[in-house]
Amino acid sequence: MTSQPLEEKIIKAARENGGIMEWSRFISFCLFDSEFGYYVKPKLRVGKKGADFYTASSLKRKVFGKLLNACAENILKSKNYDATLFEKIEIGAEPDSCALKSAKVLRLGDELVLPPSAVVFSNELLDSRPFSRFKFIDGKWAKAHLKFDSPSFPPREIFIEAGESESALLRKYFPKAEVQGFRVDFSFDACGLLKKLCLQNWRGILLFADYFRTAEEISILPNGTARTYFRHTQGADFFSKVGNSDITFSPCSDVLRDIALECGFSEAFAASQEEFFIKYAGEEIKEIASSPDAFSPDKRELVQLLSPAHMGACFRILCAARL
Repeated sequence: MTSQPLEEKIIKAARENGGIMEWSRFISFCLFDSEFGYYVKPKLRVGKKGADFYTASSLKRKVFGKLLNACAENILKSKNYDATLFEKIEIGAEPDSCALKSAKVLRLGDELVLPPSAVVFSNELLDSRPFSRFKFIDGKWAKAHLKFDSPSFPPREIFIEAGESESALLRKYFPKAEVQGFRVDFSFDACGLLKKLCLQNWRGILLFADYFRTAEEISILPNGTARTYFRHTQGADFFSKVGNSDITFSPCSDVLRDIALECGFSEAFAASQEEFFIKYAGEEIKEIASSPDAFSPDKRELVQLLSPAHMGACFRILCAARL
């Protein structure tokens, strides 16, 4: 018998469906179960010692937030708008933290209602959503499920033909991935969340920072992008630390960009964090970099944020504007 309460809940739920559970539901249990979910429990997730992963918003000097704020203000100014008329909204920040100074923070469980004029920001929100796993088998896309044959972990993976709407999306964005055995990890939940935000009646700018990848990049990663993080170690064991390790993937920026455009945004694009900050916060970067203090902590954070060897390339910014 399994000894972990969350494992017991998952197996019980699977048995109600013939012992089968789709990956996205399994991940939803692991991350958001009301009692034992990774993001629900009072647990240190972000930071250095004792945490599982490190993000730009956890840097102590908060240069990340300063640059994002500057980008938003400079973009609005370039379009002849007064930035003070736009309320700052940050979605999905960890408890007792935020990246944007003076922003209203909507955390897990809060109602996602946006004001009429807003700068809407998130850091690693979409890659924390439950995702499905697909595999190209015998000329068509199949959806991976977990089969619980015994009263204990781990389950085994089985494949069921993907639905037509799912297959249509995969064919549209990932035609180069139609190779026997190729995996694609994709979150319809993340797409739905972004669409829910974009369809609300508001104007302004959306800035989402995340591990975005283009459809082209995803199409050269045959094993998919799903991964775990525990104590700053990346892994692929999804079953040994259920509810105690992060499970994540790389959202497809092409799909998310198109959702914003379809919802009435006049422009939407994704750029590397380095490229985005240099283009829209150049003066602020220059001010930090020109400090005479060779050991300036702000300088050190700036290097981490911009350097391709650190966060400058792996993190991307999805920017969309409707003004």
